[in-house]
Amino acid sequence: IEIVPRQECKTIQVPRTESVPEQKCNQVPEQKCETKYEEKCHTEYEKECEIKYEKECSTTYEEECETVNEQVCDTVTETKTDYVTATECNLVTEEQCHDVP
Repeated sequence: IEIVPRQECKTIQVPRTESVPEQKCNQVPEQKCETKYEEKCHTEYEKECEIKYEKECSTTYEEECETVNEQVCDTVTETKTDYVTATECNLVTEEQCHDVP
């Protein structure tokens, strides 16, 4: 009796998984306002035997608004799995019998 090793191979599908971080961004409109004030003055004078000066002032407030787009980003990790072909081999031993005359 003789033991002969033999290699048997077969093709199999093996899953391969990888995680891919990806940054996703989008524009978010946001309204920004700013209050501005301005003092306006004018001087009046009148003459009635003596000169009289009078200064009148008023303060005006104005709110200015504008919409600006702000970029908001998140990092999203996606896990992708695909199948690749691999060869798997095993060593098989079998007994071979010879007829002895």
